[in-house]
Amino acid sequence: MADLPAPGRRIALRWHDEDGPRELIGYVQGAEPQGLAILDRTLAVRLLPWSALESWRAVPQVPRGRDPLRADRALLDRMASDPRLTPDSARPEGGGSDVCQVARLCDLLGPGIPDQPPAAYDTGNGTAAADLGTAEGRAIVVGEWATVRLSDGDRADEVVAALARWAAYRDARTIQVRGIDRPLAGFTVLAQP
Repeated sequence: MADLPAPGRRIALRWHDEDGPRELIGYVQGAEPQGLAILDRTLAVRLLPWSALESWRAVPQVPRGRDPLRADRALLDRMASDPRLTPDSARPEGGGSDVCQVARLCDLLGPGIPDQPPAAYDTGNGTAAADLGTAEGRAIVVGEWATVRLSDGDRADEVVAALARWAAYRDARTIQVRGIDRPLAGFTVLAQP
């Protein structure tokens, strides 16, 4: 394939194996003698043999996704009550009905290639964590939604930005933040149902 994409670029790739044609969307990790290394949405690097590659095209680094202001608040509340986000003792009573702030990841992160590798905050089991001084957060991705449970602190915005970049690598399109009452830049507070 001519004109290989630059490392870090998100692409849609057509390739084939013994079972037939395949498609993969992921981030280019680099060209190896054996093939093209792609980071998939599970954060696994896949090495696809050169002979199996058919074509590729650049796709948005962070897809636009649906309008988060039209999201089902009850669904967001259920995602926010996922036990991977916080220990039982710190979880709000009633599951997750605290202040809910939402945004599109593309609006938060812009069109550029994320400047941090996703492994920087990945903790396995589909979760991520960031701890920057007085602020800390945990994140999960379910479908196109990233959910971040955050503790307020002077660097809360930086924690959200780091976890948003991780979520973009996991193919999330939209993000909700819980656990903080003050408005975050770029987010809209959803009304209670």
